[in-house]
This record gives sequence, C-alpha cells and structure tokens, in this order.
Amino acid sequence: MASLLLLVYLLPPPPSGKKGEVKISIREAVEHVVKFHKSCRSLHKHSGPDQRKQPYILAVGTTTNSIHEYYIGLDGELLPCKTKSSLSAFDELFEAHYVFGISYDKALNSMYTFVQTTIYNIDVGLSHETPRVKDLRAKLLN
Repeated sequence: MASLLLLVYLLPPPPSGKKGEVKISIREAVEHVVKFHKSCRSLHKHSGPDQRKQPYILAVGTTTNSIHEYYIGLDGELLPCKTKSSLSAFDELFEAHYVFGISYDKALNSMYTFVQTTIYNIDVGLSHETPRVKDLRAKLLN
C-alpha cells in the first residue's frame, strides 16, 4: 500500500483553479484513497447517504500495521473486498471506477491516470496525461 500511496506524493493534487475547486493537501488526498478504521468501532459512520460519492478503501484493523479486512466505500455503501491484501484492495478500488462508470476524483486524477496507463496498460496514448504523469512513466520505463 505504501508504494501506491507514494504515487499521491509523486503526483500531488493540482492547485486550485478558477472554477472554485478547493486545493487539498497531500495528506487529505491520501485519505481519499484509503481510510483507516479501528476494528473495535462501528462501521456505521462510513455508510449512509451523506458519504462521499468517490470510491475509497476502508482498511479495518487494530492498528494501521495490522489490517484484517478491506472494504470499498462507494455511495454510502461498504462493499467487502474478496482478499485480505492491500494490493488486491487497491485493484478492486481501481476496477470499481470502471465497473460503476465513475470518473476519477479530481484531486487524484494524475495518480489514477498513471496507474491506468502504466500498470494496467489501458488507453495508453488516448488518455489525457499531465506532463508530470508522462515524465514519471518515462523515467520508470526507461
């Protein structure tokens, strides 16, 4: 999971624009990808109609180093992940965007576009990539 979250640091959220979009910090962007939840607490605060529309990973465990369950939070619902690894949970998160036809979170667009074109080889050359995404992919592949 750390290597995937490193992409958020390497491809940070864009600065706020003229359209009134609010700039978020890198720490907030990481929380748009994965949230930690202590297993001794109820999961109800992560479900309901007032929750975020963008999918995210909910990691449940006793500590951040001891995660025993992963969920995909989407539209106020928690969908259990099939496997118990963080990499598989991220795979399911990425696939949820395609299965449910959800556009990427604006703050994470660069990170998801990099994953889409570099790791999954989907729409390479067809997707709009920022110069930073192109540069990072070129450095990794060469």
